[in-house]
Amino acid sequence: MRLLHLSFLAFIFGAIALSGQDSKPDDFASFGRVKDAVSRTILESTWTGWDTKTLNRSGDLVAIAIVRTIPESELLSPIKMKGILAVLHEAFGCPSRCVDSPSNRQPSVTMLLLEHLRNHAMATSQSEIDKTIDFVVQQTRSAE
Repeated sequence: MRLLHLSFLAFIFGAIALSGQDSKPDDFASFGRVKDAVSRTILESTWTGWDTKTLNRSGDLVAIAIVRTIPESELLSPIKMKGILAVLHEAFGCPSRCVDSPSNRQPSVTMLLLEHLRNHAMATSQSEIDKTIDFVVQQTRSAE
């Protein structure tokens, strides 16, 4: 089990490193704002209009912020998972129009995160995760 978690983390950090190769410098400048928005919305359960705007413009960068901000031990908490799914839903609300960076319009890290959550979540949460996966796939199909 521990090896599975370590391999997941290695895979996620590899994906994060690869996703940063075609990013603009502005992407990294905004990453701090994305991390702050993720922290407020998931850890503190506080939403602001600025957070919604930041998340809508960030796409896949939100999944990277989740992996870097939310401790592994809290990822599968039912309350935190609802927040994670809501944040990802906001991040891919309008990827073709709203997400600034073309590389963040495709959900590479997001899909890895959602599959990890689905594989380790309780049965009651899996249908919500499946709905989020379907939503992200549908939204990004038009962003290609």
